[in-house]
Amino acid sequence: MSESPNPTAVKPQRWLVVQASALLEAVSTSNYACYGRGGVPRYPIARRTGNGQDPAELCVEMRVRSADGTLRLVSLDLTLNQHEKTDQRAVWIGYVEAQRLQVIWIWDFYRILSHVALRAGEPPPGVEPDGTWKEALEAVRALAAGDTIAFDVRSACGDIHQSHTLTSPAKAWEPGK
Repeated sequence: MSESPNPTAVKPQRWLVVQASALLEAVSTSNYACYGRGGVPRYPIARRTGNGQDPAELCVEMRVRSADGTLRLVSLDLTLNQHEKTDQRAVWIGYVEAQRLQVIWIWDFYRILSHVALRAGEPPPGVEPDGTWKEALEAVRALAAGDTIAFDVRSACGDIHQSHTLTSPAKAWEPGK
């Protein structure tokens, strides 16, 4: 008799992907990209004590809502790591293991746009996702045009409030295909 694989050890091979773009909240994101979480330098420079967070980490509150305002998915302590930073853009990536959810947030300073992509991993055949994974997958699967993905970042550079309205539902995707 064969045993079902442990859902926590499964790495998704197929994903549901949803993406959206919006006008970038340019001032606060530019300041954050240039000066980090400590904010714009002032004269005289205030003494700061470290908070133990890496400067290449962005702590984000993410809320995904349906067009009628119903909360579909929330992550109040999402950590995004800086994947790339140039004068023209900053790319932040995070992965929530329990939800099999990847979040990509791009600040495109050249075009003054914010891009977001959510990837929810689908379980392979024969694997039953646990409750947390299943909830995230169902939330992404239910997304439709008019729904929003909003990010909030508290920062000494000015709080960042970035909302993205979806124009299409999630689509299936497999890397390499």
